[in-house]
Amino acid sequence: MTACILQNYRKDRCANCDNLCAHRIALHGLDGNSGRLGNAGLPADYRGITLANSPAREGQAKAYRLLEQYVATFKRHLAGGERAKSLYLWSESPGTGKTTTASALLAEYIAHDYLSALKAGKQPQQTPALFLDVNEWQTQYNIATMTSDEDAVKRIGNDIKRLQSVDFAVLDDIGVRDATEAFRSYLHAIINYRTTNGLPTVFTSNLPIEDMARVFDDRLYDRMRDMCAVIHFSGESKRGMR
Repeated sequence: MTACILQNYRKDRCANCDNLCAHRIALHGLDGNSGRLGNAGLPADYRGITLANSPAREGQAKAYRLLEQYVATFKRHLAGGERAKSLYLWSESPGTGKTTTASALLAEYIAHDYLSALKAGKQPQQTPALFLDVNEWQTQYNIATMTSDEDAVKRIGNDIKRLQSVDFAVLDDIGVRDATEAFRSYLHAIINYRTTNGLPTVFTSNLPIEDMARVFDDRLYDRMRDMCAVIHFSGESKRGMR
């Protein structure tokens, strides 16, 4: 059974957690692969990962100390106080735990949003956060345009609108593939909207943030630099170990 993301927040009430727990179902779905984590588009392999149980934690101890402080700002953010910043997680090598960590941060935000709403006597949002695999999305875009698939192009347009406005987003593997000007303009629209409106976004990349001036343009890079705390992931690839 996938670990429930609330286990670190409701330890006294989660000791006997089972698949029929209403809170677990709300977050993970009855099948363990839906609920709010499923709505977020989080890959199934990452849906039980939090900062506490992340397999990347040991190898990125310095980064995780910073990230724990970052997650502590979610409570103030959701209460209408200080806005949570955006993050730029990067390393020269793939497989250092960036995607795992970004997924954990998304799960932490969903947990905070859920508990914050319950505490305020409100209905928790069904989709407070979204995860976008930029590589996969680019492949979908390429196929849609090559085959003139109007339905797929429409879905991509809907993706853009949802990613612009959702409270919290992860854009995974940004800038690591060559792209057409049209595809870059779609990403530009998402990032520009989110940075302009102060919506917290976690980016992962194998490129330093300075390279975003080349991937996009100087203006958008300046906004990303101003909005993001940059965290470097060290070491060699651990891919295949999680």
